[in-house]
Amino acid sequence: MPAALDHAAATIAALGRSPDLRALSLVGVKVITALRLCALAERDGLDPSPDLARRFHNLEAAFAVVDLAQTMARVWPEPIMVNRPCCLCLSPDEATLANMLRAAARADRAGFGDAMAGFIRADRHEALWNGCVHVAALLA
Repeated sequence: MPAALDHAAATIAALGRSPDLRALSLVGVKVITALRLCALAERDGLDPSPDLARRFHNLEAAFAVVDLAQTMARVWPEPIMVNRPCCLCLSPDEATLANMLRAAARADRAGFGDAMAGFIRADRHEALWNGCVHVAALLA
């Protein structure tokens, strides 16, 4: 029984640690930061596309990230939680997106599904897959 308790304690400790933005790939950092900027723009009633296009030097990438953020807002089971742009810790939703992007960049459809298993209904995966693959390709 002590091994089971050790496993449970390790799981609980892992859940208490927030992933670090600096541990992500460059694409992951760009998309998470862009998602945070999209949230600020939405709060202020602004279009984030011009700012993202300047940051990425790529209008298509800016539109793809905005489309992905809108898709996430539509299919996510609850409002998406993002941290402030200056925060190095990832929210649980940002960590999920980072895992989704990692799998999409590797064309790992099974890993993509695993990143959302039990959280986002399977019938909603296709739109997220297409958005993540598109964004990952444009920002790679």
